Amino acid sequence: MNLREHLFWSTLLAVSLYPRRPFAAASLIAGGVLIDLDHLVLYISRTGDWSMSGALHYNRYRNLFPDRHDNRPRYGSLRSWLHQPLLVLPPLWMLAYRRAWLQPLVIGITLHLVLDHVPLPFIWAAYWRSGGRCARCGTANHVEVYRRPCPSSRTDALDRPVSAVCRQTIVVH
Repeated sequence: MNLREHLFWSTLLAVSLYPRRPFAAASLIAGGVLIDLDHLVLYISRTGDWSMSGALHYNRYRNLFPDRHDNRPRYGSLRSWLHQPLLVLPPLWMLAYRRAWLQPLVIGITLHLVLDHVPLPFIWAAYWRSGGRCARCGTANHVEVYRRPCPSSRTDALDRPVSAVCRQTIVVH
């Protein structure tokens, strides 16, 4: 998910749960959005680029299906241990159980992680469906799974919203 989607869903949940408690609503929104600062830290550490505009530009194209002229670098998922629900949520919920004022923040973080992990079954299904092979050329080269629809001039397996293709296919087609 992107920043706008996290902001939208966090705001919707905050307004629904805390209509008369602005601090609690703001805490839920902060928990639902600000956990993504780890992406920025990882981007800076991998690229050396400290500009916010560079990070936002990278975020716009990193999940898009690259065309044959696209040679921009891709730095992987940019996910830290903060995006591992089994590591993060149990201690946070234990802390929120003892400190009631932290509950909205923890609800926001939980919502964020749920939204981030909802598409994972579709991504893994696309990879398993492909058998680790490119959907276009059939080679067993390194396969990347793209969540966005792939531009295709013909009707084939790539018209699905999730596709597994190799880098060589992207360059050739």
